[in-house]
Amino acid sequence: MQTTKIILADDHTLIRQCIGAILEKTPGVEVVAEAATGMEAVRLACELQPDLVLMDLVMPDGGGIEASRCIVSAFPNVKILILSCHGDARSVRQALDVGARGFLVKSCDAQELLHAINAVAEDGLYLSPVLSEVLGIDLPTGRMEKSPLSQREEEVLTLIASGKTSREVAALLEISPKTVETHRMHIMKKINLTSIAGLTKYAIRQGLLPLD
Repeated sequence: MQTTKIILADDHTLIRQCIGAILEKTPGVEVVAEAATGMEAVRLACELQPDLVLMDLVMPDGGGIEASRCIVSAFPNVKILILSCHGDARSVRQALDVGARGFLVKSCDAQELLHAINAVAEDGLYLSPVLSEVLGIDLPTGRMEKSPLSQREEEVLTLIASGKTSREVAALLEISPKTVETHRMHIMKKINLTSIAGLTKYAIRQGLLPLD
């Protein structure tokens, strides 16, 4: 079994100790370092390049959002799972927009914590179930399915989901509007969706479209 190496970043020593105690008893995970500030988390991530950083949202010296931005920018393979008392839509969207792969509220239990870590470590996107209503959209809480779409189809989908017309998509991609419509038809057939709203939700789930 491959071990998931984790950095715990939280400015509360007791929380780090409690989470560390849970993970210490969990097969397949290893806490390799702890950080009490955002910049310390960045420094340790750069030095150790762990598999995952469990990142508090509010910390001194940068905070979780800025620290996540720095880490993901420098090391895209390092996954970020945000852990926070605050589950408001703005915080969740900020976290996902800077590249975090999950957002977990601190009211979770140990079982959910481990489930979230496993999901994110396996290239999934995890959000605490209570956040689905906050976001107004159903996001996956496990491993993300591999997209059946080609690269060109994903490009077309992203533009359509962002509100572009077929003519605008055609101009941006330097193809004909008819070709855009053909791509749209193939996309809808492949992912079994029939509406723009459905396409938009799918694009967000696949990380093709930021939440705003």
